Formats: sequence, C-alpha cells, structure tokens
Amino acid sequence: MRSRSIFRLAFAAGAFSLLAVALPAVPSSPAHGADAPAHQVILCYFHRTVRCPTCKMVGSYVQEAVQAGFPAQMKDGTVKLLMVDFQDPRNQPYVKAYRVTGPLLVVLDVRDGKVAAWKPVPKVWSLLSKKTEFFKCVQSEVQGYLDAQEAAGR
Repeated sequence: MRSRSIFRLAFAAGAFSLLAVALPAVPSSPAHGADAPAHQVILCYFHRTVRCPTCKMVGSYVQEAVQAGFPAQMKDGTVKLLMVDFQDPRNQPYVKAYRVTGPLLVVLDVRDGKVAAWKPVPKVWSLLSKKTEFFKCVQSEVQGYLDAQEAAGR
C-alpha cells in the first residue's frame, strides 16, 4: 500500500512540473521558475472549456478569496492560482494525476518545485450561496499548508 502512495506522489510531482511550465497562470501571479519560492501553495481550479454561470462564479469567488486573504503571498509567489481547462487534451496528465472528473478546486502544497501534498476541495460548490463561508473554506485550505511550512521551519 505504501508503495502505491509513493508512486502516486511521484506521479503527481512529475505531473506538477509539467503543470507549472505548460499552464497559464493568473496574470497577477509570477511564473514558476528558478526564482520561485521554495514553498508554494497553488490552487488549481479545473473547469470545463465552456463554463456555465455557476462555474464562472466559483472561479471568481476562488480568485477573490485568495486575493483578499493572501495579497502579499500572491505578490511574492508563495500563493498562486491557476485556472485549468480539464477538457483540453493538453491538460489530461493533470486531470488523471488529480483525479478530476468535473469542475474541481485542488490545493497543492509545493516544496522545492515538487508536489508534497494535494487536496481536492469539492465543498466550495455547496457554499456558493454563502460567500463568507466560501471564502473562509478556501482561505483555511491555503492557510493550512502555509502553517504546515511554518511549523516545519521551527
């Protein structure tokens, strides 16, 4: 069982390195590269090619929540947001790696350019009518990975 977990993590890490190079970032977020922070929290919102109003709202709320909660971290690249079209054939490695079957928010804990952990956050869909709770949900997922890094550095 442990070897499967290690394989999945290795596969996800390999998929992420492609993700960082191939996928467009939100314009306000710096590109991943040699000058990227050693620790990053990256949110990937996987969406369809043609998005319904609800899907657009989720993307907008995620972006607002991250920008409102982590403006300094967005600026320095510690926190980053990617919008990923999961129906685009070029993105299929990520769809498989993160088990995407429909629109989904996935939060990645990235250390030294490799995915150390990741978590899907399907709960955001049930919080669309509760914007404050939606923001708290997204921000708490990001903060959890940021806090884990601080605890590791002590």
